[in-house]
Order: sequence, then C-alpha cells, then structure tokens
Amino acid sequence: MRLRRPLLMLGVGLLATVGNSIRGVSLRGMLSAGPAFFNPAPATAPPLFARGGAAPPLSSFTDGAIPPEALRDLDSPPGYEYWKTVPAKVTAYDPSYRCCGEFADGRTSLMDDAWVMDGVAVDPRAIPYRTLLFVPGVGLREADDTGIAMRQSWERQGVYHVDVRMPYFEQARAWGVKYLQVKLYRKAE
Repeated sequence: MRLRRPLLMLGVGLLATVGNSIRGVSLRGMLSAGPAFFNPAPATAPPLFARGGAAPPLSSFTDGAIPPEALRDLDSPPGYEYWKTVPAKVTAYDPSYRCCGEFADGRTSLMDDAWVMDGVAVDPRAIPYRTLLFVPGVGLREADDTGIAMRQSWERQGVYHVDVRMPYFEQARAWGVKYLQVKLYRKAE
C-alpha cells in the first residue's frame, strides 16, 4: 500500500513529461478518469481553443509570455467555466507534521483526505473553496485547504497565495517560491 502512491506519482510525472506521445493516453484523460486512468482516452484530442480560433495559437508567442486572452480561451475542464487568471505566489507543502505542525491531522479544511495530492491551500476569501486552479508546472488542482500564510498574504498585501500539496517534504522544499499566472475555473451553472 505504501509503495502504490509513490509509483502512481512517478507514473503521472512520467506521463506529464512524455506528454501525449503515447497514442490514446493523456494526462488530461488520467485526471478526468480518476482511479480508472488505465482506460485509454479517445484517440482524438479536444480542440485547443473553445471558440474556434478566438486567440492565436500558443506557438506564435516566441518570447515565452502567453497573453491572458490566450489563456482565457483555452478549453475549460468538464463541469467548469473559466473565471479569471491571477498572478499568484505559489509555494508547496506536504501534509506531515514538518509542514503543518499541530494542524497535521490528515484532513484538509474541507475534511478531504490531505494525503490525496489533488488539492491546494488558498485563502477562501480570495479564491473560494472547490475552485479549480491550473498551476503551471503542476496541473489542475482543487482549492480545498487553507493556511495562515495564505490568509496573511491576502490580508496584508492583497496577494493571491497558492500552496500546492505534495507527497514529500523534500519535494515541497525543492519547489521553493514561484510567481506564476494561475488560471481559475468555477463550477458551470
């Protein structure tokens, strides 16, 4: 049981590195299928832009900066709609005592299992719980936890602070502090 989680994380990392080069398998398909990710995804990929070319292709941005309007027009995850893109301070933590101290009870603020690596900690006044976030370099995560650092960043400086949950303390330390454009999705009505 203890070996399954690291192997799963290694497999997800390898697939993210390989991309869609394996026919019928995609990281997006794995994330949407949940535990049943071994079922192959359809061979046809979904369209890159939801509005049929409303923004130029991402490959046309040679300086590496993707304008917010291009990010806004990317397909939204099923059941969600694009809300906004925000500049955020992105840090990482693991749910152990080393990072969470006395609050390391294995549960998030919403009483989800903290050892399932599908969530992030945010200030719920800035980013409501259950909002879906796309963090570059990490992927899609759900806002299901909070912490004092996230609340202080919002209260004192008005800074969006996203704390990505990772399985190991060393992995969280290696992430460090990054300033990224984070895409937010809310439940579709």
